[in-house]
Amino acid sequence: MRPAPAALALALAFAAVPAAAFDGEPPQEERRDYRDGYRRGYDDGFASGYRKGLEDARRGAAPAAPPPPPAAAPVPRPTGPITVSTAYYGTSSKSCDATRWVARRANGRRTATIEVSNEMCGDPARGDRKQLEVTYVCGSIAKTASGYEHRSVYLDCTN
Repeated sequence: MRPAPAALALALAFAAVPAAAFDGEPPQEERRDYRDGYRRGYDDGFASGYRKGLEDARRGAAPAAPPPPPAAAPVPRPTGPITVSTAYYGTSSKSCDATRWVARRANGRRTATIEVSNEMCGDPARGDRKQLEVTYVCGSIAKTASGYEHRSVYLDCTN
């Protein structure tokens, strides 16, 4: 059985093409030429910049001005006294309103430390870990603070 002329022509065409044409990379010689050209361009650019720097130095050109110093951080200014909006003590399912208790100890001050305990409004969830959540205002800025039982909550209106 003889091969069909089209199949024979196709086989001969593939046999004549070098294997490097199918691996997605240019032949070794093309890569070397590219690398050499890239290197020459890099070297020429470096040499040109170096020569320009030497010429500027010979002419007495002023060096580049140093960058300006960074802007000073703004001085924190008082934002107003603490005004307690809400305070809840307890768990997500059982809590009590501790707003009046916390407000008596914090309102009008710039800072306040509140000890989180059952003194605020009793024990709303006996045996569970409780938390105090306080929302307060410093001037026109609303803030929040929270802390667990037997810890402290710090309210701050100094910055």
